[in-house]
Amino acid sequence: MESPDRLPPTLVMPNRPAMANDWSDRLPLIYNQVAGCLNADPSPPARVVAAGTNRDGQIVIDMTGDSGTYMRCLSDPSGKSKPVLFRQDLPVSMPGPAYTPTPYPPPKSTDPGVCYEHYPVSDKTGWQLGWLSYARAGTDCSTAAVARP
Repeated sequence: MESPDRLPPTLVMPNRPAMANDWSDRLPLIYNQVAGCLNADPSPPARVVAAGTNRDGQIVIDMTGDSGTYMRCLSDPSGKSKPVLFRQDLPVSMPGPAYTPTPYPPPKSTDPGVCYEHYPVSDKTGWQLGWLSYARAGTDCSTAAVARP
C-alpha cells in the first residue's frame, strides 16, 4: 500500500471544453509528479503543456516557462525519486492545455488573435491548486473554437 503522503490530493477537475481529451485527464493521478517537476524547474513560472508515460513507465512532463524555456521532466511513477530535468528545443506547435500552479497567474497571449479560457483546478477542500488554460483561436474569443496553446 502506498504511503498516504505519496498519494496525490483528491482533485476537483473543472468542466473543461467538450473536446478536452488530452493529457490533463490524467492530472488527478499524476499531480504529485507534476508538482515535483514544476518545483524543480529553475525558471518559474513553469507551466505543464504535456504529460504522458515513456516505455520504462516513467512519467514524462513537458514544461515551458515565460522566459521561453522548454524543459522535459522525468519522474518516477511512485514519486520516490527526485525528478530529472532536460532542456528541450521549443516545439513549433505547443502542445496543450497549459497547467499553471498557484500562486502564479494563468498565461496571457501575446498574439491578439489568441486568448485563453482558464479553468481552476482545486482540491476537495476547495483550495485552488492551479489553472488549466486552453487557447482559443480567432479575433472574437467569446465565439472562437478551442485550439491548443
